Amino acid sequence: MSPTRIESIVAHEVIVPGRAGAVDSPSLGRFADAWDEKPIVLLEFRLSDGIVALGEVGRGPAIADVAPWLEQLIGLELRGLDLGVLPSSFRNGYWAGLLTSHPPALYDSPSPVTYAFEMALYDWMGKRAGCRMADLLGGAVRDRVPVDAWCGRQTPDDLRRIVTAAKTRGFHGIKMKSKIGDPTVAQVRAIKEAGGDDFGVTIDPMWQWLSPHDALHMLKQLEAFSNLRIEDPFPWEQPEMWQRVRQVCAVPLVLHTRHMGVLKHGLQHGTADNFNCSGYVAEFLALAHAVEVAGYCCWHGSSLELGVGQAAVLHAAASARSCTLPSDLQSAYIREHTLVTWDWPYEDGTLPLPPGPGLGVELDHDAVQHYRRTVATF
Repeated sequence: MSPTRIESIVAHEVIVPGRAGAVDSPSLGRFADAWDEKPIVLLEFRLSDGIVALGEVGRGPAIADVAPWLEQLIGLELRGLDLGVLPSSFRNGYWAGLLTSHPPALYDSPSPVTYAFEMALYDWMGKRAGCRMADLLGGAVRDRVPVDAWCGRQTPDDLRRIVTAAKTRGFHGIKMKSKIGDPTVAQVRAIKEAGGDDFGVTIDPMWQWLSPHDALHMLKQLEAFSNLRIEDPFPWEQPEMWQRVRQVCAVPLVLHTRHMGVLKHGLQHGTADNFNCSGYVAEFLALAHAVEVAGYCCWHGSSLELGVGQAAVLHAAASARSCTLPSDLQSAYIREHTLVTWDWPYEDGTLPLPPGPGLGVELDHDAVQHYRRTVATF
């Protein structure tokens, strides 16, 4: 392969709001900070071989925050899918231990650009080789990835509306956010009334159910419902909370493994029935393989990325044997636009892989211009 260098990078800073009524019921307020009001930076890496590769920075950092990191990449010579070409400032060092030192991944990178750069490598190599990102990951084990609907904190009446629409679109379950004090049992009852007893429910309190003492009565009530699971009811660092609930309650618990340390801790302490895995592409695959070896299943976590980031997540989920639970890849329905030209053809609670090479998606430049706050070329 002849050397390929990064000649320039075009950065688009955009803000794409959530659709009206899709996130939180006004009477309940926002679950957390206004995540859909935070900027996202989309990157076009223009390479010396004529290919334009795409990456997406996670929400939060603006162009001004990522500019010093992007400036270091100009002129960088690429070597296939090797993250080791990145400057030393992009890494804090590899984590030691089985499954974290191999395959090499910059798990502890201080740079917000690292994940976007990893996406761009797969997009570039796929376009150059004429294959999909999933093929570069060893091949897709499924051509359609199971997905559920998603919402924030919604009242029972709003949930009936949302679930009715989701079922009409072919979805078989929904993931919702929750806090202690919410009418959780009434919310689940409304979901089942609209979707049927078999309609799946994943409740994600994001650690905010505080303790078994506060949540156990509600959990015992939730045992009456089928096809229901709770993700991250308690902080992962407090396994005794998880263990106590699992001893007295039949509702399955799911641990969100944001990095390998969380997964190791969860497996060692027997805190969960299954897992939500996320992270960089190489990191997610290491987590998913470890979950498989341990005899569990997972789904791929989502931050409701825009289209570039969600396409990368979709390819990774399709490439992991253990990733059989529905992922909440719902940006096309939750955000006003994904800013790519692909139309996200959901069918029967699944998403297919985009058919093109690399990520399989391209920027919708008209939409990017509409939602763009600023643009810069490096």
